Amino acid sequence: MPSRISALLGTLPLVFLFGICTIATAQVTPDQAERIRKAAPEKARVKPKKQRRVLIWNTPFMDQSPHKGYTIPQAEYAFKLLGEKTGAYEPVVSDDVAMLAPDKIKQFDAILLNNANGPWIRPTDKDMDRLKAYGDTPDAVEKVLRRSFLDFVKNGGGLFAYHHALGGNTHWPEFLELIGAAFDGHPWNEEVGIKNEEPDHPLLAAFGGKDFRIADEIFQFRKPYDRAKLRVLLSLDTKATNMTVPWINRKDGDFAQAWVKSYGKGRVFYCGIGHRTEIWWNPTILRFYLDAIQFVVGDLDAPIAPR
Repeated sequence: MPSRISALLGTLPLVFLFGICTIATAQVTPDQAERIRKAAPEKARVKPKKQRRVLIWNTPFMDQSPHKGYTIPQAEYAFKLLGEKTGAYEPVVSDDVAMLAPDKIKQFDAILLNNANGPWIRPTDKDMDRLKAYGDTPDAVEKVLRRSFLDFVKNGGGLFAYHHALGGNTHWPEFLELIGAAFDGHPWNEEVGIKNEEPDHPLLAAFGGKDFRIADEIFQFRKPYDRAKLRVLLSLDTKATNMTVPWINRKDGDFAQAWVKSYGKGRVFYCGIGHRTEIWWNPTILRFYLDAIQFVVGDLDAPIAPR
């Protein structure tokens, strides 16, 4: 698959509304699409306070992504469908780093990192032709894009990230601080127990106040992960999980799997669930993720302060 969809589209801007098929979406089989459509909720949890627009951000380095061909296409399809089917937001899909420039990013209420990995904040040589207004070198342009992205969230924009999205931009410490953790391996790729840490939290309504089990690739995290800076919602239930697997680095038993945090005026949501293709037709996870999107855009109120 080409590393950049824009290579096939010449100089056309890489922005797709729901009715237009992207290369990633084209990888979703008819059977998968039908499963996702059936699993997606009919209605949003709350009515949007105004029309919302969400940027679904795919990595420009798709050829280097460990999730190319699966997960990313199915998730893109699901996130676009959630917006269209419920009316909670208008989905826009892109892998064009120019969309993160100061004059473009402001059109969105939130950015959704679709398992986006790699140093995507850094413009490539091909990007520079479209980004000369922001600097003469990749270093200069990257500095502008970094500030634009951080200011977007700090000034009230939302950020939704899942699974390996925190594996992106590892050369940029402030990005990891923004999300709240750094990747430290995935000891599990099997069924595990998940603890619902705050059953009454509005973002956990999809789980009905209960713990649950799920089969997926499960991450562990390292600094800047710190419960004093995050409100942890879900975590690995170590009593209901195989703890004899190799490569477990944490010794404190604290394996958070979903959290929320603030960044200035903005809201940040992260969850590690989303590696396996079948996650994207799990109705409980789709409801959970739709609620989280409504949270980051500012429509669904929920406690965010660390406990």
